Amino acid sequence: MQKQFVAMGDSLTVGVGDEVEGFPRSSWVDTFAQMHSPPFLATNLAKRGLVTKEVRMTQLEKALTLQADLVSLITGANDILKEQWNRNEYKNEMEHMIDALSQTGATIIIGNMPDFTARLPIPTEKKQGLKEQLLAANEVIYLLNHEYKFHLIDFWNTPLAQDPSIWSNDRIHPNSRGYQEIAALIYHQVIGGN
Repeated sequence: MQKQFVAMGDSLTVGVGDEVEGFPRSSWVDTFAQMHSPPFLATNLAKRGLVTKEVRMTQLEKALTLQADLVSLITGANDILKEQWNRNEYKNEMEHMIDALSQTGATIIIGNMPDFTARLPIPTEKKQGLKEQLLAANEVIYLLNHEYKFHLIDFWNTPLAQDPSIWSNDRIHPNSRGYQEIAALIYHQVIGGN
């Protein structure tokens, strides 16, 4: 029986970014699903621009009804970029989703956030404030991983995050090559490690 993979999140999971020659435009979700044999039946619920609360409100119920074998949840960057960051609210929203998903028996993939501030042409003070919020969000993910034991994709510490060739011109989203690299990273950690 074909395994069901459901992806939740924002533009990173949608696959927003520049196309690079030789690397067709494809989300990491589609590439990841095709790497498996037989391919996962992938449903990408992600929408561009959503904050974490909106991800929960618009995607969690759908994800639960699909009874997936594998679920990914990568969200939080928009909370910070849209200046809606609140540590307790973020923790509560993430914990609510992770707890609900964990009760289904699905394998859960959660990604923390890379330090995109290093690439942004913004004042140092603003950059430092964003970086502190990214670190705080990632600390929430580490704490929840200690409790729930999901597959944590550590985008903060992967060398990929420091490779300028995988990022789009906006310096926040990966490009089409970057999404293939991310798919391979996640596949190796989640499936290749089994």
